[in-house]
Amino acid sequence: MFPNMIARNMKVWMLSALMAVSVSSYAQDKPNAENGKKLYEANNCGSCHALDKKVVGPALRGVHTRRSNEWLVQWVRNNEKFRKETKDPDAIALYNDYGGAAMNIFENLTPANVLDIVEYIKTAPEPKKAAVVVSDANQPKDDSTTLYILLILVGIFSAVLLVLARVKNTLKRVAAEKNPEELAAMDAPKKGFFEKILPGKWGKKNPVVLTLFTVAILGGVGAYYGFQFSITEVGVQKGYAPKQPIAFSHKLHAGDLKLDCKYCHSTVEESKQASIPALNTCMNCHKGVQLTDKYNGEISPEIKKIYAALDYNPEAKPGEEYGNNPRPIRWVRIHNLPDHAYFNHSQHVKVGKQTCQTCHGAIEKMEVVQQHSSLQMGWCIDCHRNAQVDVANNNYYKALHEKAAKDIASNKNKSKYFSADGKVKLTPAMNGGLECSKCHY
Repeated sequence: MFPNMIARNMKVWMLSALMAVSVSSYAQDKPNAENGKKLYEANNCGSCHALDKKVVGPALRGVHTRRSNEWLVQWVRNNEKFRKETKDPDAIALYNDYGGAAMNIFENLTPANVLDIVEYIKTAPEPKKAAVVVSDANQPKDDSTTLYILLILVGIFSAVLLVLARVKNTLKRVAAEKNPEELAAMDAPKKGFFEKILPGKWGKKNPVVLTLFTVAILGGVGAYYGFQFSITEVGVQKGYAPKQPIAFSHKLHAGDLKLDCKYCHSTVEESKQASIPALNTCMNCHKGVQLTDKYNGEISPEIKKIYAALDYNPEAKPGEEYGNNPRPIRWVRIHNLPDHAYFNHSQHVKVGKQTCQTCHGAIEKMEVVQQHSSLQMGWCIDCHRNAQVDVANNNYYKALHEKAAKDIASNKNKSKYFSADGKVKLTPAMNGGLECSKCHY
């Protein structure tokens, strides 16, 4: 027993001594905080740590006062090896405090690199405290009384002007009664509306006929433009890009990070609906990725919204992070077909081999998602008439491909499936894609 204990203690002492020599060999060079900042960002330390707040890992500010340089170098470079070979109680306790979630191994960092990062943590400026705005309960609130008074005065003055106009006309008539010629001029018949605006005999036509004719022309023009407006504008949301409760960037996730659309919209190949991703799908990444390095040590405001909706507390003990009061996110629907129109995502994506961009545009470039296409019936029909079905490379259409090939063999270039390039020409319209019952039933 004693020889084994002595051997184990000797092994621990030798490892500590070797690491101390390794660290001391860099002591002659003063740690560089600027280089430490670059290493901190290059190795994504901020994705799990903040300087002043516990996130996935502990807060880092003041770590040099809690652990020695030798301890920090061993922990950062290979915490797993450090725990297993030295049985260091602090290392084991730290590992257990975070539910057995080990930190990544950074053997690419030299001891000097680790000390540079520690120096950056030591010298990093304290976060600015947000100014506290104290609301004054006695501060006067916005008052609309002035607006209401002005509106009332406008109404009163308008009524006064109407009364004065009537009084003026009455006084003119009273004054004209003393002069028969002037009174006769006032009572003389005046030219009608059409006589004033139409030349010659046209203005003397029956005013009722002219009125009906004018109404018919203006009504026809109005009906035409009203019809055009109703079929091109009413219910058409092309370009619609509402603000969502969480600012999710498709440009970042689908564009920059190259995430497959089907990772989030998991039912797009199996169901009519593409599905709205559950927030637990977001948590697959954002339980660890919190973007604290971009927000001065704080968790990203948009990620905080996810946590709030799930009633998730990242600072709670392992197993106790989720509360009992989750709330659904009220997403704003963008692409909204009328109830009488049927569209099946799996039929178009899995069978028809269409990409998301066919209908949704360059979704991977959209910071804010908008409706790219009109989604009107004419737009769908044009696609069914022009889109080419790849029957040769799609087993779903095997029987149809054989039928088309036989028809071409029999009828040559007179076959409806014949294409000038020698391949089978088949569109959804030729396969029943224009039948009313396909989309309306």
